[in-house]
Amino acid sequence: MSRVTEAMVVDAVNEVLGAKRGQFEPIDAATPLVELNLDSLDVAELFMAIEDHSGVELDPDTVPELETVGDFVRLRPVALNHHHQRGTTG
Repeated sequence: MSRVTEAMVVDAVNEVLGAKRGQFEPIDAATPLVELNLDSLDVAELFMAIEDHSGVELDPDTVPELETVGDFVRLRPVALNHHHQRGTTG
């Protein structure tokens, strides 16, 4: 099973923010998320980018625990027996 690394997270943040904002200050793992002014759509796109880079489906319930870019490496993968499916309502 793959895992999320700081390099993957930094690449994903640069990818998401670069596409949306064009020019911005370089970030690293220690960059506080509040400095990035992420809205909920940015966070969702960042999650998807990190999942694409790592091949790991992440648990969105761990988002409130994040303070820095590097904290994304602590996100837990969704349990294999977890029945959560994206995009379903109910």
